[in-house]
Amino acid sequence: MHNAINEFRDAMRSAGLMPPDMIEPGKFHRFPGEGKRNGNSAAWCKLFPDGIGGIYGDYSTGLSADWQAKRETPFTQAESEAFKRHLTEAKAQVEAERKAKQSEAACKAAGIWKAAKPAPEDHPYLIRKGIKPSGARLHNDDLVIPMRAGGEIHSLQFIGLDGKKRFLTGGRVTGCYFSIGNPKGAAALCIAEGFATGASIHEATGFPVAVAFNAGNLGPVAKAMRERFAELPLIICADDDVATAGNPGITKASEAARSVGGKVAIPEFGTDRPDGVKDFNDMAQLRGVEAVKRAIANAIAPAMAEPQHGTENASTDDPDSNGWPEPQPLTTKIEPEPYPLDALPDTIRAAVEEVAGFVKAPIPLVAASALAALSLAIQAHADVKRAEKLTGPVGLFLLTIADSGERKSTCDGFFTKAIHDYETQQAEAGQPILSDYKAAIAAWEAERDGIISAIKQAGKTAKSVAGKDIKVLRAELAEHQHHMPEAPRIPRLLYTDATPQALAYGLAHNWPTGGVVSAEAGIVFGSHGMGKDSVMLSMGQLNQLWDGNSLTIDRRTTESYTVKGARLTVALQVQEPTLREFFKQSGALARGIGFLARFLVAWPESTQGFRPFSEAPANWPHHAAFNQRIAAILGQPAPIDEHGALTPAMLTMAPDAKAAWVQYHDAIERELPSGGELYDVQDVAAKSAENAVRLAALFQMFEGAGSAIGLDAFEGASRIAAWHLNESRRFFGELALPAELANAARLDTWLIAYCKRERTHLVPIAKLQQGGPGGLRSKAVIETALRELEDAGRARMVRDGKRKIIAVNPALVIEGGAS
Repeated sequence: MHNAINEFRDAMRSAGLMPPDMIEPGKFHRFPGEGKRNGNSAAWCKLFPDGIGGIYGDYSTGLSADWQAKRETPFTQAESEAFKRHLTEAKAQVEAERKAKQSEAACKAAGIWKAAKPAPEDHPYLIRKGIKPSGARLHNDDLVIPMRAGGEIHSLQFIGLDGKKRFLTGGRVTGCYFSIGNPKGAAALCIAEGFATGASIHEATGFPVAVAFNAGNLGPVAKAMRERFAELPLIICADDDVATAGNPGITKASEAARSVGGKVAIPEFGTDRPDGVKDFNDMAQLRGVEAVKRAIANAIAPAMAEPQHGTENASTDDPDSNGWPEPQPLTTKIEPEPYPLDALPDTIRAAVEEVAGFVKAPIPLVAASALAALSLAIQAHADVKRAEKLTGPVGLFLLTIADSGERKSTCDGFFTKAIHDYETQQAEAGQPILSDYKAAIAAWEAERDGIISAIKQAGKTAKSVAGKDIKVLRAELAEHQHHMPEAPRIPRLLYTDATPQALAYGLAHNWPTGGVVSAEAGIVFGSHGMGKDSVMLSMGQLNQLWDGNSLTIDRRTTESYTVKGARLTVALQVQEPTLREFFKQSGALARGIGFLARFLVAWPESTQGFRPFSEAPANWPHHAAFNQRIAAILGQPAPIDEHGALTPAMLTMAPDAKAAWVQYHDAIERELPSGGELYDVQDVAAKSAENAVRLAALFQMFEGAGSAIGLDAFEGASRIAAWHLNESRRFFGELALPAELANAARLDTWLIAYCKRERTHLVPIAKLQQGGPGGLRSKAVIETALRELEDAGRARMVRDGKRKIIAVNPALVIEGGAS
């Protein structure tokens, strides 16, 4: 055991720690961390009771390592299992203590910060550094800087009169930062190590700054900033640790920049650089704020590292760019555009962001669930007038093309909660009415059966029955038929797997407004009603319902009926292979009769493989506000006439909104002829202006902002309709391609999205096989698609040791690159 203790100590020393004098096996020890004076207890260690291993670390630096004793004879299976068990238990103990101490420190930090006063501008440290307080406070003569993450204070940094810095004991550091300035509307966001450095950068440039507190925290803070401000350029402002081996300031800043696709700025001191200077605060004091401003403006992207590879799929067209040629465009490919989330009304946008933040489904898919709920709730209450003789419903047809597992059912559940609650309430309230109806119809049927029985008897005997001849009895039967009890209409809005025929029956006989909302649209597209013999009739019926027209259903053996004044929403998610098979079976019918032209199509990139678990938030204020508004709309009586048909109010367009609609309509119309941008999707494009005004009407009604559609509502709606039109162009364009080219285009889109999201240009083949687009995960399909991309200079297969990696041309993923 003595040798084990000594070896354990040696391991800690090699990691930069000074182990405690006494180490008792099986006991958890605390001692000063790396470079810390006595009294600090950031470091920890535990030697396992059997002496065959141990674990140690330093909370202040994030160090955590395990150690296993060296010996000549191999460990037995029992010893190996014991080591793993001890290691698991020790790690759990360390993690529990770390979290407990961080929680305790966070509470203490919040109390100190609340009690602290604003720092005076004449604080000796601020004067010496030549900076303003920038939001710092004062606690016992020390400047105090809050360390935040996720909007919460986790710890504090204290800066004394003499400039010495210390952190609150036990507090979290990794990922925590201090903000100087407001990122809203900023041209860039800077990230720096120290408070004084950050203050100098902000004062010189006006840019907002996130202070990371140390070089090792630059990467975590950079990633946090990228998540919060996805479109904002990031500049990592390095300390130039020229006197330290490896220059950790520049090294860590470059790593952080590479991880988020940012740039690196390095302070410049010239040839007569004094000793000891290294950061932008030093530079500001030596060379002035204008020099700092120029250095930040001259920030550059760090070189991107790429693993060494052999000749496999290598290209040497341009040796100055690591063998990458100029990427050639895929002429048949239409690039995806970001979903215009800001075009949604604020209440809807906030709810979509809140749900997407937890569910982590693609934003277009989440938005489609919200729009479906809007359409379902509102379509009964309003029609819209675009121009004279041009009126119609506001209901939407939405089609999201996505793989199974994208969580559409979950998203639908969040946004249709108020609708489900409404249906439940109406069903409960209708129970007594339904019971009365059942009793009344039973009595009516008994009376009818009695009259029919009397007619049969009179017909057999040619005599009157109860003093009534057969003519009188027939007249009674006819009169009785006129008094048949009418079935009560109990609202049902949601249909999940109904065929077009069952849906039409429900709208005619039950409730005249409803919607097919399904995360498994294969049930719809693969139903009997969509079979070869009846597909044209079914699609024609759905077209009529989208238009708001009457629909007559003729039957040979059962009751014929008419669907009149009904309104319909359709919101489907379908897997691409299912949709392709539907096209194959239906031929050109689906587009030829305008069925798919009525849909707002979305074909989002999958988020599968990039959805780490997170706990549900305790409160959902924006989701709650959305459902409260939907419930309020549903609570308004549906305008149904005595024949069971809807009579919605007519919503008109304000003059400026009408002018914008005409402009949108005409802009599309100009691109429809041969040679125009929209020629290949004429059918879809011709409906886009109408879909835009339907969306605008839904937004206006949801906001409860009067009887006329305003310009703001239409401008937001037109941006969303235009986005869906581009998605239709993407999907139908690639649908017409040979499979090899279509797969190459889809692979190209997925690879670029992955690289931009992960801030890299290298994609492990396993990532593609695990989370790539459906149908693009087999070796043969990937290799064929990659050959197309390699010929275009867009991607190639490389090797990193035994691993295969897809390298994407950096010009496609770095800022300002080709596409």
